[in-house]
Amino acid sequence: MPGVVTSSHDGADGSTLDSVSSVPLVVAKTAQPVMVRGGVDRPRLLRLLDQTVRKPLTVVRAGAGWGKTVLVSAWTRTSAAPVAWLSLDSYDNDPQTFWSYVVAALRGTGVLTADNPMAEMRSVPRDERERSQRVLAGIGRLPGTTVLVLDDFHVIDDRQVLGEVGVLLRHLPASLRLVLIGRTEPALPLDRLQAADRVGEIRADDLAFTADEATALLRDHGLAPTAEDVTALLHRTDGWATGLRLGASFLAGDGGRRSIADFAGDIRGVDGYLTDEVLAGRPPRQRRFLLETSVAEQMCAGLVNAITTGADGQRMLEDLELDSDFVARLGPKPVWFRYHHLLRDVLRHRLHLEMPSVVPELHRRAARWYAEHNGVIEALSHAVRGEDWRYVGHLVTTQAGPLILSTQRAALVRILRQVPRQQLPTTPELMVCDALLLFHVGDYEAIPARVARIRELLQDRPAASRDPAEVLLMALQVGADRAVGDMPGVIEVETEQLALLARSPYPDGTAAAQYRAIALNSKGLALMWTGDVARGARDLRASSAAAEAVGVELAQINATGHLALLEMMHGSVAEAARLAGIARELAERRAWRYTVQAVAAHFAQALVSLESNDLAAAQEALHQGIRAHESDPEAAQRVVMLGVQARMALARDQPHQARSHLAQARRDRHPRMSVPALDSWLALLDADVDLATGQPERVEQHVPDPPGEPSGLALRVRLARAAYAQGRPRRAELVLADAPGTPGASVATVEAGILSALVADSRGHATQAVDLLADAVRLAVDEGIRRPFVTMAGSQLTALFDRMRLLGSAAAGIIDTLSVAGRPATAALAGESLSDREAEVLRYLPTMLTAAQIAVELGVSVNTVRAHMRSIYRKLQAERRIDAVARARDIGLL
Repeated sequence: MPGVVTSSHDGADGSTLDSVSSVPLVVAKTAQPVMVRGGVDRPRLLRLLDQTVRKPLTVVRAGAGWGKTVLVSAWTRTSAAPVAWLSLDSYDNDPQTFWSYVVAALRGTGVLTADNPMAEMRSVPRDERERSQRVLAGIGRLPGTTVLVLDDFHVIDDRQVLGEVGVLLRHLPASLRLVLIGRTEPALPLDRLQAADRVGEIRADDLAFTADEATALLRDHGLAPTAEDVTALLHRTDGWATGLRLGASFLAGDGGRRSIADFAGDIRGVDGYLTDEVLAGRPPRQRRFLLETSVAEQMCAGLVNAITTGADGQRMLEDLELDSDFVARLGPKPVWFRYHHLLRDVLRHRLHLEMPSVVPELHRRAARWYAEHNGVIEALSHAVRGEDWRYVGHLVTTQAGPLILSTQRAALVRILRQVPRQQLPTTPELMVCDALLLFHVGDYEAIPARVARIRELLQDRPAASRDPAEVLLMALQVGADRAVGDMPGVIEVETEQLALLARSPYPDGTAAAQYRAIALNSKGLALMWTGDVARGARDLRASSAAAEAVGVELAQINATGHLALLEMMHGSVAEAARLAGIARELAERRAWRYTVQAVAAHFAQALVSLESNDLAAAQEALHQGIRAHESDPEAAQRVVMLGVQARMALARDQPHQARSHLAQARRDRHPRMSVPALDSWLALLDADVDLATGQPERVEQHVPDPPGEPSGLALRVRLARAAYAQGRPRRAELVLADAPGTPGASVATVEAGILSALVADSRGHATQAVDLLADAVRLAVDEGIRRPFVTMAGSQLTALFDRMRLLGSAAAGIIDTLSVAGRPATAALAGESLSDREAEVLRYLPTMLTAAQIAVELGVSVNTVRAHMRSIYRKLQAERRIDAVARARDIGLL
């Protein structure tokens, strides 16, 4: 699917790193928790952790409340190595989201230097292989040793994420130390690492408080315990950190008059203890604050003020952090906070028991705050939890909808699928959600009817509320049209959308500018594939410039890649190479190599490499294009892919395979597919197959003779080659003479120049032939074109190159820059093959030059030339110079 989205939409849940950095939540998720109270100095654990972290992987595993996070957080502040911290939650069970936050955590430490492959990533690649390669390459280039801490790793249960972490463990570089904190054994393949003693573990037995540590904890609460008190408390808690803290808080209460005997022996009722010890006795306002804010995973002042409708959120959070062991600050500054998991669970339970009717409203308030602070995925999640279906529809039509055309598609779809099916037909906005789900599963045929119905329901709305939805509906329709190849449909819808955007239904104008860049991109490529090259090029150039100006880089890559294809087919190979290079380099830096927006650039580069006769580079670019295309197939790009594969097969002398690719490009087309310019290109390739298979008489059947169109010169070159191959040089000359002037079509111009030279030579116009070939050579060298000299290679072309040298043509000095020019393959002879120097001497033998003159031309001694001549005669089984020339011509050396 070809769509692109604005940078503000690209990263709502973390998969696009620019937006991750702009959402305040990333500060919370990548900050190390800071415990103000309850921190007991436990040097033995710090030493133990210091030893285990020397191994590639450290697993800190124990149940809730054992002090895992407190320990690792304390240790990180003593670490000489930089530490990247990531607090995980259930929302991170998505590969792109997970790795985006990992990269954000590493970026926050400053260890991603400019040469690191992850340094300029705008998003984590959707393609699994590229994602793993990019992350592994980036981690492999970390300077020195870096520690990566993944807290609450037990919440990760997505098989894909676990599999990719397993890949990281198999290739863990020496520069990284990975620390996993969780309640359970990580679901990872650790057997081999453990057998190799590359895993360090800290478990509940290690984390259990000793008598000295328990004594220090009790004293920190203002108590003076006896040894018997400490032993009894340890016995009742098994050294469990949370149990000890609860016990200490219990004993310190009521003026210190409580005893160990009063502390319940069964500590499994944690919720009761937390309810009594954390909630009991608090002022009503603070108690209500705790309950209401528990709906959030992490909290900042703005968010909690929105949830509670208060204005004292910052003071409340700081006060709670100071007087509770169960409220942690995230990061060095008091900006983001979180409740201990046990406390949060208890608070949510009490909230649903005491105030069930307010829970949906709390989520709705959180949704609106996130929507105002660039957190559209979080906003949608809270709106769904709050069952605020109308607001879900509003968010989708005004902010989230374009994510269906972005790297955030999977995250959006997961949330939309949580909307009850019976709710989807209730409002036009929720029907848009349904249309997005249809788009996701590829049911393009159902979309037009759904769009028409939505428009009916919206028609009485004021423009301010109708137009944003209409823009999204048009984007959906364009995506569906592009997917099936309906280019006239794309042009029609984008023309309407551009007119609508000119009225700008978006208050700040930025969104309108971004949508306009995207619309120009789609319209430009549609014009290009329908044959309106001039207007298509104009709109693609405008899209590329606009996209760069407003930061919509995916649209910029897509537009620039299609401009490269346009140049490749109708213009300059050198310019196509430049444009493809720009698009691919940007895609590479941003980790978008295998996005659908990069497909055109890869295919353009493959065609450029084929024209330069670099088959290895062409194959690599083709492979990248195919992988990117598979991520979201599109009809027109499929045709381009098969056409490039046909061209590759021809370059490898596999014309029947090329024919198969071309037949496949015409099969299984959607009834609405209309790409006449691509069909003309396929016809050119058909003609090339006819010529390669020795069937020039079929060329006119496949390629009509339409004068004046952009590909007219290329068509005439095929017709002229067919005539020449049939022994009709005069017909070939007339066909080329009638060709339309297309000075920008560099490949066709070079082909026409070579063929014209061959025709002129065959008709006895030797000087004209050399001049025509010299012009073709100069253009080919400037443009980096080699393929036509291979395609039309033969003894006649070789002789023309020799004549150019002998006549001192101005182009003779650059002939050797064409790797295939004037260098016939050394044929197998009676016994031995000619050496390179002997082949050079052989090319002078048909001339009137003496051995001495040949020596001057080659810059060697006359004796060396004569020795080469004797060797040539022997290998060609010739008695005299004239016999050697005749023999060489017979076997194709001349």
